[in-house]
Amino acid sequence: NHTVEILWTLIPFLIVVGIGVYATPAVMAQKDTSNAELTIKVTGYQWKWGYEYLKGEGEGIKFLSTLTTPYEQRVNIAPKTNNYLLEVDNPLVVPVDKKVRVVITANDVIHAWSVPALGVKQDSIPGFVRDSWFKAEKTGTYVGQCSELCGKDHAFMPIAVKVLSAEDYSIWVDGQQASFDQKSNKKVAEEKQKNKSMPAESISAVAFSQEETK
Repeated sequence: NHTVEILWTLIPFLIVVGIGVYATPAVMAQKDTSNAELTIKVTGYQWKWGYEYLKGEGEGIKFLSTLTTPYEQRVNIAPKTNNYLLEVDNPLVVPVDKKVRVVITANDVIHAWSVPALGVKQDSIPGFVRDSWFKAEKTGTYVGQCSELCGKDHAFMPIAVKVLSAEDYSIWVDGQQASFDQKSNKKVAEEKQKNKSMPAESISAVAFSQEETK
């Protein structure tokens, strides 16, 4: 029956075209990382994550994020909590309702930065830079884990993204920058104290060596 054959070919074709009409803009938007209000570099290490704020409010802030779940829980000595293997010392902090671009790479082996609730899953590959983006619509903490087998402690490198209101995010940025300035001033003071304690001949030799290097 030619009519039936035409119908069972035409109807599925129209369904696929209809799905494509609605899906194509969504897929293209998912890959479009332009016009981001905040850009953060994410680096995978064995077995932790490094974050560096490249552009936007908080530019220059960088830190490592490492698992803090107690060892006793991991070896079944202590009871496990609801956040077992999802606790970190320094979560990634972002503002709510802002488009955040994440530039993802790795320092050693292949990892994968994955936060399902934010719709992000991207491999981090040494020597390559991949990017993705997300926009959190609610404040709170979103968690994920490395999703690429990366060695013996693969299960122990969680991801935590803390989403704050715009005001609280600005306060966090100010606190991070103040802490960085304090550490820098302390380092400068230590260097000055070290130079004071050095003999004059040693200081001259160091200065001469630095001048020769230039």
